[in-house]
Formats: sequence, structure tokens, C-alpha cells
Amino acid sequence: MNSRAAGRRAQVVPAILLAVLLVGSPEAGAQEDIPVTLRARRFQYDRATRTLVATGDVVVVYQDVTISADRLQANLATNDVLAEGHVAIEVGRSQVRGTVLEYNLTTRRGRIQQAEADYRGPPVLGTVHLRAAVVEGLLGGVTTAREGFCTTCDGLAPLVYLTAREFQVFPNDKIIGRQVSVWIGGRRLLTWPYFIVFLREPRASQLLPVAGYSEVEGYYLKTFYTYALNPDQFGYLRLDLMERLGTGYGLEHTYRSTSATGSAFLYRLDNRRTSGNDFRLVLNHQQRLGEVNARLYTDYLTRSGPFFRTTDTFLSLDSYYAGPRFSTTLYQSFTDRDFGGFGFWTYAARVLHTHQLAPALRAEILADFSRSTSMLGADDELFPRLTLQYQGPGYTASLIAEGRIDLDADRFPGDFRAVTERLPELTFATELRPLGGTQLGYRLLGGVGRFRQVQFASTIEAVRTDLGLNLSGPLIESDREVLTLYAEARLSGYTTGDVRGFAAGRAEFTRYLGDVWTLQVGLTYQDEAGRTPFTFDRLFTRVAQAEATLTYRRLNLTVAGNTSFDAMAGRLAPVVVRAQYAPRPDWVVASALSYEPVLGQLARAELSFDVRLSPDWHASYYGFYDGFSREVFHDRLTITRFWEDCLATAVTYRGRTREIWLETWLTALPWARGRVGVGSQGNILFEQPWLSPRP
Repeated sequence: MNSRAAGRRAQVVPAILLAVLLVGSPEAGAQEDIPVTLRARRFQYDRATRTLVATGDVVVVYQDVTISADRLQANLATNDVLAEGHVAIEVGRSQVRGTVLEYNLTTRRGRIQQAEADYRGPPVLGTVHLRAAVVEGLLGGVTTAREGFCTTCDGLAPLVYLTAREFQVFPNDKIIGRQVSVWIGGRRLLTWPYFIVFLREPRASQLLPVAGYSEVEGYYLKTFYTYALNPDQFGYLRLDLMERLGTGYGLEHTYRSTSATGSAFLYRLDNRRTSGNDFRLVLNHQQRLGEVNARLYTDYLTRSGPFFRTTDTFLSLDSYYAGPRFSTTLYQSFTDRDFGGFGFWTYAARVLHTHQLAPALRAEILADFSRSTSMLGADDELFPRLTLQYQGPGYTASLIAEGRIDLDADRFPGDFRAVTERLPELTFATELRPLGGTQLGYRLLGGVGRFRQVQFASTIEAVRTDLGLNLSGPLIESDREVLTLYAEARLSGYTTGDVRGFAAGRAEFTRYLGDVWTLQVGLTYQDEAGRTPFTFDRLFTRVAQAEATLTYRRLNLTVAGNTSFDAMAGRLAPVVVRAQYAPRPDWVVASALSYEPVLGQLARAELSFDVRLSPDWHASYYGFYDGFSREVFHDRLTITRFWEDCLATAVTYRGRTREIWLETWLTALPWARGRVGVGSQGNILFEQPWLSPRP
């Protein structure tokens, strides 16, 4: 028996829960109802087949999924939805339009025909327009588009666009295209079997081989091609033809699974200079084994020729394990350098274990071990450290003990390394507390510890007692002026009879002089008095410096001048004045002057502008005057032409190197620029976006 309901006079039915339609249905108790909201001009429900049909401005909302269409059919037993006519589906911030949509509200997987979508977000400036015959998958997740079309241009006949047999989109990761073609002005320029665009970094297959010239490589031709075996297995192939170095072959493969991820890089160079072969292997592997996370990294490089062979090896293995109240990390590294049978190697390991012994008590054990080999033999060292930290009411107390254990003292009795040991030290620090009725805060610091310092075959051992005070915060704060202060004072006494005092501070004052003028003054001070027997806590640099900045700011003009004075050196720093003028939103003119008061002359003057002459033309310039050589350098002049506000071409003259460059890029992808140039010697210079990640 069918039960139908239709809206009278074709008016919109406001917000009806589909779950209401299941009330009294014998099948309702066998399935958990889902809270779906429906709005339509008319609808009908077949109780026997549990099929709902809605027509006329249909809108369905389920959690963060919104579907709109002219007609919609839903199976309430399987939660399958079929929408037709002016279809749009929105999941979170992702929206796709089309003609026919098949979608399951439970699995959130669907298929939409004649799909259209717009993408806005990094790394694109503006909008990317996407079209495809069919899009299927998980909207907002991994999706596949077949017979795809992509452009950053507006209009029905874009100047530049891509077509592909298939696009696979992995959000916040990459886009894999198959049979991708580039079209400009209605003409297809080239086609790649595979093409990968990385969304986390500007790297992908190069548009064209890179040709150019360098002093080391001579004339060269380099290729960089991306392949994709499946979404979890992809990589890059390289072929480098270099006039002076030879021919290089490279492969970088990236892989991942549910418990592992990594990459392997292999490169071989038939080195023409050495008449031999160079080979490099880089492996980066991360593995999860239950609760343990491990990372293996190795870099192996060998060079060989008719009369020599060298090898450099670096290997590291890190592992991490964490429990409810503790964590343990093990770092290991191995370095080996071999020069035809003569070489040396080093092994280093660090164990770090932290444990929360009580809510307020934390312990940390650190041990560094190293073994180094040389012509004299092996040198073994161990540096342990124990830290106990207690968080009390309003203060923190720490006990730190660290030292050195010379594991080969019997072999190297005169091995005097520069090292400082704490045997141990107890420190405390109070929390920041308000100082009286001011906005300043203060913190008390203190400690007592026994130290041993070994340096240059001499040993000094003594007990140090510290007491310190920190002050920080605004001293004056109003609408017209702000004075912020930071100060530190510390007094240390040693059982050797030495006493040392240390003081440091920074004051910053800002004064608003009317509506357009601002004055900023800063003072920095650092000094000590007395003597310390240890080198590690000695102050080697005394500071007494003042700086001032005066700023004039209007709506479209900013001028700032600043200088500083070093009281220790008795010298005034150069006076620098900077100005930026923007008479129009797309016009910026900037300049800077540097005056050297010691020499009494203008040291440098700079001028730059960046102006939009018209919607299609843009000009920028940078030049400077060098006061020491008394020369003017026109460093860079660029004229840019925009085509339909989508494609840009620019000609740049670089005066210092006497080079002329031609650039082209999509305005939505300003970081992906291809450049070709002519150098001062007539040599060809060529660059492409998405260059290989490794040398």
C-alpha cells in the first residue's frame, strides 16, 4: 500500500525529518534511523519499498552533507540517494556541481556526471576551474575524475588549460594525472603519460628539459620525469647530459604502507673528469612496530677512477617508545670515510628516558656514548646526566648531575677534553609574581652546585652559590606612551673565594607624537663585576647600546629613520632612512638612504618601484648608488605583459650580470615560473619550475 503526500499549490515543504516517515513502519525497528532534513515542493513515499521521491527545489541535509537537485530519489533501507537535474553536493568546504549524482549517506561515497567544481586555496592564487565527465570517490577525500579539464583562466574559451584522461586527487598531498595535455590558444603543445602536482611543495614533472651552461658542468641538458605506479608508489626519473661532467642517471622512489613510509634515491654519474664512476644512494625509511616508531636514514657516496676510490657513509637509526607515564628515545649514528683503504669511522649513541614519578615529580636520564677511531686507535667516551624536577606551589626545583666517564683512560691517560661536570647542582625558580601595585612581574632564581671544569690539561673544582632576580613587564602604559622593562641581576659566590656579579637589561620606550609621528627608543645593557674561576659562566661581551627610530605614517606614505650608538665602542651606527609611497593600490615606490657619520658621506641609496601601467602591462625596477665606488647600478628592470589576466610573460634585464631573461607563468601559480635567458657571454641560461629536489 502506497502512502503519498504532496504540497498543495506547489509550495515548499519546510524542514521535514525523513525519520518521521519511518514511524509506524514495520521495518523501522530493524535499522537505526539517520537524522536527514528534507525540503522540496512535493514528495511521495512508498512504504513497501521504503523509497522516497522528491521534486522541485529539493534540498537534503545530513550532518555536513548538503545535496540540492531538481529531483531526488532515496532508498531509506540502504541510504542510497539518486539526484538529477542541476545537482550540487557540498561536503564541508568542498562543492561539486553536475547533472546526475549517485551517493550513499552512510559510506559517503558517490559518483557525479558532468561534474564542475572550483578550487580556492594554497598553493593557488585565485580560482582553479575543474570539469570532468565523471567524478567518483569520497568528496573531501580521495576522488577520481575522468576526462578531466583544468584551468586557472576565466571564461568559456580559456587561453591556457589542461586536459587529462584521469585525475586522482589526494587532499593536502598530491594530484596524479594520466595522459595530461597542455593547451595554449586552442593548440595542444605536449602530452605526458603521467604528471604529478604536489600540494605540499611546488614540485612536479618539468614542462621541458632544462638546458643551460655553467662553469662546472659546461653546456647541459637535464630532464626530470615523474611516474606513478599507484597512489602509494611513485617517483622520479632523471637523465642529465653535461658537457664537462658526463652523463648522470637518477631514480627517486617514494613508497608508503599502513605501517611504513620512505623514499630511496639512486644516482650514477659517468664522470668525464675522473674517467670513473660516481654513485650515490640515499635511503629514508620510517617504520612503526607496535608502539615503537623507528627511522632509518643512510647516505652512501662513492667515487672511483683508474687510480683511486673514496667512500663516504652516514647511517642513523632512531627509535621512540612512549608509555602512559614515560618515554624512551634512542638515537644512533655511524660515519665512515675511506680513502682507498685508509680512513676513520665514528659511532655515537644517545639514550633519553623521561619518567613522571609523581604528579609533581619528573625524572630524566640522558646518556651520550661515542667511539671515534683514528691512527692512534679508538677513543671511547660516556657522558651521563640525571635530572629531577619538582613542580611545587609557586616554584620549580631541579636537581641536575652530569659528568664524564673516560672509558679508555688506561689507553689514553693524557686525554684532557674541555668538559664541565655538575656534581650535582640544585636550582630553584619561583613563578612570575606581580611587583607591588605595578604591572611589573618578578621571579627569584637561585642554586648551589659543585662544578668541575677540565680545560687545557688543567682542572678546576669548586662550589658555586647563585641568587638572582628577574623583572619584566610594562612600567608605563597609556594611549600616548609605553615603557617596557626587562632586567636580570645575579650574584655568584665560589668556594675559591671569588665573587661575581652580573647585570643585564633592556628598556623599550614608544611615544606617539600626534597622529602621524612615532618615536621609539631602546636601551640595552649587559656587564659583570668581580671574578669567576670557571670559563663556562664568564661574560666575554659587554653591551651598552642605544637605538632610536622616528616614523612618519600617512595613508599612502611611510617614512622611517633609525640609528644606534654603541657606548662601548664610542661609535654612531649609520643613519638609515626608508620611505614607501603608494599613490594608487597597484603602485608602490620605495627608497632607502644610508649615511655613514664616521666618514661623513652617503654610503648607499636605493630606489625601487612596482607599478601597474594598465590592466595588461606592469613594470618594476630596482637600482642603487654605491657611495664608496660612486657608481649607479641599474640592477633589475622588468616589463610584464598579462594575457587575459591568466598568463603572464616578462622580460627582465639584470644590469649587474648583464643578463636578459624571458619568463612565463600562470598568474594563479606565480611560484611555477619557467625562465630562459642570455648571459653576458652569449651563453644560454634556462630554468624551469619544479626542479629536481636533489643536486
